[in-house]
Amino acid sequence: MPTGRALVGGALVALAGVATFVTWQQSAGTPDHSYAVASRALHPGDAVTADAVRFVAIDLPPGVAGVAFPDPASLEGRVTVAPVAAGELLQEGSLSDQVGGPPAAEVSLALDRALAVDGRLHAGDLVDVYGTGDEGTSVVAADLRVVAVTAAGGSFSDGDELTVTLAVPDGARQQAVIQAARGGTVTLVRTTHATRPASATGAGGPGRSGAVDPGSAGPAPGDGDRGGG
Repeated sequence: MPTGRALVGGALVALAGVATFVTWQQSAGTPDHSYAVASRALHPGDAVTADAVRFVAIDLPPGVAGVAFPDPASLEGRVTVAPVAAGELLQEGSLSDQVGGPPAAEVSLALDRALAVDGRLHAGDLVDVYGTGDEGTSVVAADLRVVAVTAAGGSFSDGDELTVTLAVPDGARQQAVIQAARGGTVTLVRTTHATRPASATGAGGPGRSGAVDPGSAGPAPGDGDRGGG
């Protein structure tokens, strides 16, 4: 018969084996969190829709998890600003800032790079559209979202002309942008990270203009001299 010391030793060995098995099972078990990965290849300007992503249970280091996307709500309204391969983890550096609002109609403008922030626009950026004609320069539409930016030949390094596609949500601004593009020169000003100053004249919104309102220009010359005499 084994001695008491042998029995205690055997029990300790058995407990150690059980502890090792439990630790291995926990480490090999299902991760506690899921993160979004691309279910297909995504190109710059593609919307991150439900069919474009899937959620995979995976444990990530804190630094990586902090720039990944754990739920569909965190992806709503975003578009890709860099290529993402199928199966690749989606991270903040590859997607635009979160953009809300309903879907909008789209219009494309062919512009020189110098008139489109030297081609540094990305899908998801916000821009103001300025039109320049015989009467001067004015804002024809404000805070439009960039949907896509492409260059001649399909490469940002080729040529001096870009095609910028904008989301334009209402008919009035659609007409204003098209008219500006056909009747003069269009310049895009990126406002994605800009703080809008308060306007001294109270002008603002899609129809604001840098031109002086004739009704606010004061009395016409000589008005003060009318009267007697």
